[in-house]
Amino acid sequence: MNIAKKSKDFLIKLQDLSDTKKKIILWTVVIIIGLFMGFFWVKEAKTSFLNISKSIQNTKMPEINTSNMPTVDLQKLQNQNIK
Repeated sequence: MNIAKKSKDFLIKLQDLSDTKKKIILWTVVIIIGLFMGFFWVKEAKTSFLNISKSIQNTKMPEINTSNMPTVDLQKLQNQNIK
C-alpha cells in the first residue's frame, strides 16, 4: 500500500469521527506543536539574554567628574523645612 492510499484512508477515518473526537485530536496536535515551539523559543531566548548580558558587561559607562560639584548640607535643609 502506497503513502497516498494510506493518507487517503486516514483522512476518511478522520472525517467519520464525531465532532468531539475531532476537536480533541485538533487540540492535542495544537498543544504538542505549541510545546515543541515553546521549547525552542525558550532556548533561543536564553541564548539572546546571555548575549545581551555579555554585551552589557563589555560596555564601559562614561565617568563623570563630580569633584567640582557643590556640597549640600542636608541638616540645614531639614531645619529650614521645619520652620
